[in-house]
Amino acid sequence: MPDTCLDVDFCRSFFPPLSSGEVYFENAGGSYAPRQVIDALDAYMRECQCQPGWQFASSRSARERLDRAQALMAEAINADCDEIVIGPSTTLNVYVLAHALAPLLAPGSEIVVTNQDHEANGGAWRRLADSGVKVREWRIDARSGDLDLGQLDELLSERTRLVCFPHVSNIVGSVNDVRAITAKAHAVGAMVCIDGVATVAHQLPDVKALDADFYLFSVYKMYGPHLGVMYAKREHIEVADNQNHFFHEGNVPEMLHPGGLSYESTASMAGIVDYFESLYTHHFGAEDNDLRTRLHKVYGLFQKHEASLMVRVLDYLSGRPDIRLIGRDTSDPSMRAATFSVTVAGRDPADIASRLADQGICVGHGHFYGYRCVDALGIDPAQGVLRFSMVHYNTLDEVEKLVVALDAIA
Repeated sequence: MPDTCLDVDFCRSFFPPLSSGEVYFENAGGSYAPRQVIDALDAYMRECQCQPGWQFASSRSARERLDRAQALMAEAINADCDEIVIGPSTTLNVYVLAHALAPLLAPGSEIVVTNQDHEANGGAWRRLADSGVKVREWRIDARSGDLDLGQLDELLSERTRLVCFPHVSNIVGSVNDVRAITAKAHAVGAMVCIDGVATVAHQLPDVKALDADFYLFSVYKMYGPHLGVMYAKREHIEVADNQNHFFHEGNVPEMLHPGGLSYESTASMAGIVDYFESLYTHHFGAEDNDLRTRLHKVYGLFQKHEASLMVRVLDYLSGRPDIRLIGRDTSDPSMRAATFSVTVAGRDPADIASRLADQGICVGHGHFYGYRCVDALGIDPAQGVLRFSMVHYNTLDEVEKLVVALDAIA
């Protein structure tokens, strides 16, 4: 029986913006949302825009929609419902987490951060140095942009309490070996805080299999609304310092979420899983009883398709010695995501991005809040890189348009 291939046209039919004629390669900055997400948000605001949980019908309906969305998102990443916090952004979720853990970090405690990270998973931790915590930096290779596991060994000690790193770098595109890093951290008694923002469009994390202590991602880079999700092991939440109102002391996970939810956006998260379910039914027919298994199969289709897109990009770049590719020269989705950062000798990335935009090709330029990473690569952060990023709804024809246009401009 032949392997199932992704029906890209079927996928694209769910995303209204893709009908505009533009070629959208700024997915690493924020992917489009399918109709299921848009409809769920619209329905919530039309039918039950009220405080959830009261006895009247619209309030009960609101509660049910919120509970369903949270349960689906938790199950998707293999977490329990009371182990995920839904907040306005990953940056703010990390900021709150850093404040919650600060009282547990005595002066002289050590934290390892990387310069490969988006600043969301770096800045808040680095600020703890003001309270006597020693911050040690795990630095990337200046050419490849990769992190060397051997160097991590040199940074870890019995004083290490936390290791913070990205699952996938939003600049380099490399997929880090989360299990190996986590095992090293746990061996010295440290926790790990993993930034999965650049991961979730391309592969679905299993937070239990990864043995993550904290795992964070942005839902709007997973085909959803502008929210952030943070997974935290229950035992860590229970001992963290309450960041919510005093009467939430001891309430898991409310302790790590000051303020209320964006109800309509939270409810719309269910539409992400509903979209994936539509793809599963279309491609595989008979329903598997386990949601994680169904999602794993769908993401397998994504990765196989994205690998084919990466092959074409890498083939083109291999013939352009004046274009520097940041990260690994591989189309293996277990090694890198379909997020490409490049520099072109003697050219301003902003100018190239503008010229591509004139042709209806959407890319980004700059440091993308990976300021330290870009700087460590020997690139002026004021100019940064040219970045183009593909997800499963992009096509080989679109990649060909990018390649032809970039070749003419560069």
